[in-house]
Amino acid sequence: MTYSIVTTDPLVSPVFANDFADWARLDSDDPAISSCLTMATSLVISFLKLDLLTRTYTLKYRHWPTIGTNTFPSVARNNSYYKGLIDLPYANLVAVTSVKLGGVLSTDYIIVDGKPDKLEFDTVTTYDDDTVALEVIYTAGFGTVDDIPQPILDAIMVTASFIYSHRGGCNVGNAVHDSGAGMLLAPFAVMGGLVL
Repeated sequence: MTYSIVTTDPLVSPVFANDFADWARLDSDDPAISSCLTMATSLVISFLKLDLLTRTYTLKYRHWPTIGTNTFPSVARNNSYYKGLIDLPYANLVAVTSVKLGGVLSTDYIIVDGKPDKLEFDTVTTYDDDTVALEVIYTAGFGTVDDIPQPILDAIMVTASFIYSHRGGCNVGNAVHDSGAGMLLAPFAVMGGLVL
């Protein structure tokens, strides 16, 4: 049940360099500010499992996802079923651009609001090894900078400040936790993770 999720849209921080420099009392000409903000934004998106500024994603499943245990080949009976609800990673869903089932455009789905948003299908189409079972192109994010809740913007600044002050001496992957920004982000995060 492997999938791929890609976006070709660039990662842009919703926090402006000048605002961060003023907040952190830094020289606004410091070239490290931009990279710290980009890293902090990426880490916040990873923590939330939600995108911030609107970007377009393409989700592809080579084989239709299943639930349960596929016991083939064995003596036990197969206990797996095709999933009817498909999670959309990073989705604060703005719009579904297209859905292809077995390579054919389809509108036979329902959007289910949640964290993350999902698509619900009543039927599973047939597919072969030459086609992708499911392809969804969608846009996700809060929208513009003004639509992003202030605690998330604050968390980006706290994380960027931590990265900036620990340049070369910290494990960047832990910056959201170590900076304390996780406390600001927890109410907005997809806590159960992405189970696809």
